[in-house]
Amino acid sequence: MDAQDARELLLALKGVTEHDHFGKAAYRGITAKGKPSKIFLTLWIEEQRAVLMLDMERQADLHARQPVVFFPVPNKWGAKGATFVELAKCNERLFRAGLRLTMELAGCV
Repeated sequence: MDAQDARELLLALKGVTEHDHFGKAAYRGITAKGKPSKIFLTLWIEEQRAVLMLDMERQADLHARQPVVFFPVPNKWGAKGATFVELAKCNERLFRAGLRLTMELAGCV
């Protein structure tokens, strides 16, 4: 999988929109109340990575199961659950699994 594949998959999801977030593509969904969710993912196109906004428990679980695909961002955000997805080592099934978790946490419907 690459960043373009990830972008196309994200934009094909109902209610998901793309926004600029400090020069990175950021994605939001729609909450049950019909409002935009918080950002659940940023796409680092040049680096061929995505960042999932998870909690510590979900981050630890994904990292334990697929450590070369999912790993904490090496800064204070990573200590709060921000999780890199190494897209070149990720397939669509794994990407969708991480996506489902992060969208759930963001309150997307």
